[in-house]
Amino acid sequence: KVSGWCTDLDEIERQRKKEQTEFTSEILSDDDTYIQFKQLPKLGYSIFIEDDLISLLENAFDDEGRLSGSRFPTIGRLRAKVRTLKADIIGTLDALMSSPSIKKKVSLESGGSLYSEVNGRIVIPISDTYKNSVGIIHDQSRSGKTSYVEPTEVVGPTNEMRSAEMELKQEEMKIWRQLTKEIKDNIDDIERSIAAVAQLDLVLARIRLGDLLEGVVPEVGDEGVMSLQDARHPVLLLRGLENVVGSDIDIGGGKNQGLVLTGPNSGGKTVILKLIGLCALMARDGIPIPAKPDSARIDFFSPVLADIGDMQSVDGDLSTFSGHMLVCREVLAKSGKNSLVLMDELGSGTDPNQGVAIAQALLEALMNTGARVAITTHYLELKQLAASDNRFNVGGMQFKNGRPTYKLLPGVVGESFALSVAERLNLPRTVIERANELLDSETRQMGDLIRGMEDQKAIIDHQTEELSRKRNELGDLEKEMKKQQQKLEMELINARRNEAEKFAKKLEEKESILESILEKLKSDPSKKLVARSWDEIKYVRRDALTEAENVPSVLRRKEKAAAAVAQQFTEIVPLSELRNLPEISPGDTLVVCKKGALRGAEATLINISGKRVDVTVRGMPMMMKLGEVALPPKSFQPSEAIGVRNTIGADIKNSKSGPQMSKMARKALADEESDVVLKRNNNSNSQESTKSNGPVMRLSSNTVDCLGCSFEEARRKCEDKFSRVMMSKNPVVFILHGHGTKGVLKQKIREWLKRDKQWVKSFGTADASDGGDAFTIVKLKNLQL
Repeated sequence: KVSGWCTDLDEIERQRKKEQTEFTSEILSDDDTYIQFKQLPKLGYSIFIEDDLISLLENAFDDEGRLSGSRFPTIGRLRAKVRTLKADIIGTLDALMSSPSIKKKVSLESGGSLYSEVNGRIVIPISDTYKNSVGIIHDQSRSGKTSYVEPTEVVGPTNEMRSAEMELKQEEMKIWRQLTKEIKDNIDDIERSIAAVAQLDLVLARIRLGDLLEGVVPEVGDEGVMSLQDARHPVLLLRGLENVVGSDIDIGGGKNQGLVLTGPNSGGKTVILKLIGLCALMARDGIPIPAKPDSARIDFFSPVLADIGDMQSVDGDLSTFSGHMLVCREVLAKSGKNSLVLMDELGSGTDPNQGVAIAQALLEALMNTGARVAITTHYLELKQLAASDNRFNVGGMQFKNGRPTYKLLPGVVGESFALSVAERLNLPRTVIERANELLDSETRQMGDLIRGMEDQKAIIDHQTEELSRKRNELGDLEKEMKKQQQKLEMELINARRNEAEKFAKKLEEKESILESILEKLKSDPSKKLVARSWDEIKYVRRDALTEAENVPSVLRRKEKAAAAVAQQFTEIVPLSELRNLPEISPGDTLVVCKKGALRGAEATLINISGKRVDVTVRGMPMMMKLGEVALPPKSFQPSEAIGVRNTIGADIKNSKSGPQMSKMARKALADEESDVVLKRNNNSNSQESTKSNGPVMRLSSNTVDCLGCSFEEARRKCEDKFSRVMMSKNPVVFILHGHGTKGVLKQKIREWLKRDKQWVKSFGTADASDGGDAFTIVKLKNLQL
């Protein structure tokens, strides 16, 4: 097992070295997580015993510690022979004891077992009267009334058993000599292996103790530094106490060579002193330290010297003070660099003034040797050392609400709180009050000052903890916000991707329609088919534009464009609001500023007549008031340039991949349009002539919305609109019916319009700019008055 364990350690070490070669030295210098197994494998490989000896000792002993009868067959055979002979002897005695002649001779004086063994011979108790008539006498009772006799019938079998036992003993001695010789020949290997196993056992014990203490392996140096956070006393942890208070310890850093521990009696000063010593010894022996892993460091201290407790002795003629002085003399003689000195209540047991002087002189002498020193004291002069000598730090044991907390507060001078401790220990109240009266004013003021400082520090510590907690909460909140932001960004990306995929799919459908149109043209390139196909291409173009406008990114661009238009219109002033009408002539560019669909559109001036102007907007002649048009500002861009729909349309129109008309197609379309014009003219000539008022724009005032209506509802709406519009100069109505699932409403409306003789003059599909096939444009009959 040990060999396999060492092999595993070697494999770990080889793997670590292999990883080292794969990284730069700069990276390795920042990575101290590698643990080098050097000594432990050496200990394991020093465990070696010859195979012959192992084979000899393997299964050599049974569960009772005797030589194994199965491992050594001769011994097993002899032991079986002895057992058989003894069983036969017992059987013979049982038969004798059941015969009447022996029963009357048996002595029952002893009251014990009937069979006993004397010098390896089995005997029975016989009355003194019959002792010579049974067999050989081997012993006698103290009273002389009973003799222990070996019956004549078992003398022979007993001799044979004794002979077998002697043979067994000789065989065992032979094997013992053989084992002893083998062990003697391998004594060096055995002793070395035992020492290695003991060392490995010690290492394992250290590891298990460290795990039990939840300890960490500190950094170790030779500069006399001890720096620990939340260090806890190992003895208290081993006792299973809950909520063991941890303390921060710092000795040896920079010029700091000493630590003065202050605070109340029974406040834990001596516990901290012992904790420092135990941590130093544990680190020196390789035992993990019960402290936080952050920056834990304990250098190698040797020796660790301590004066804790009282050495006063009547037999040794030592008082408390003299006992301390003897220890201080030895400590001073043995201290030096890298030594750690721990002294409890230095200078106590004598006159306070003289005790303080001796204590300070001893501390300075110890500092001069290079030792690291930690002491406990109640002397004010020693507490003030940290202020006058930068080689000392001071620490105070915390005392809150009249009770000690056993926590060390670095940099704090602790008061003794003797009266509070006495009160807590139930000293009579009258004694405590009298003691308080006897205190001099300076001592009382100093105590009040220290208590006030400790209260202020407690408040600051609480505020610091609260700020730290809030900082952590803000950090967590910031992380959560970043996480949510990333989640939203991913959702936005996915949404854009989904919209793009849907739009691409719809474009593919349009492309397939275009391809089918081209296939028809190839198969039948007639003029009418070319014209009809071109109309279909315009419908596909319109649908693509409509779908593109609904893409979220395009909608955002439209919103930005609308905002840009609104910004521009803050600079536009209608012509009617200008003091002096500027000189404008036909062909000049104006801007439509009235609210509605044309707002922001470019208008070309045709003529001015009073307060009205004739203009052309998007190719249509219109008459507008001066208050409905304005001069464009210098930075003005028409809504066509800003708007998304027209931009997309221009892109599609100008795109090389968009539908292009060949000369033949344009000629066919022109011929088809001329035929349509001729037919219309013929129809108009056959009817009563009416005055034409030019093209009519689709507005909300001349549009009937029939979406979601049944045919009867739609017809009533249309007739109501017809009755109101037919009195106008140019009675035209646009019916919005949409496409529907199967175009049922559109079909029924157009069939009705075809049959109607009361209202309808003509009807047809609206232009693409007015909504295309989703609308039906109806020209009404003029009402003759």
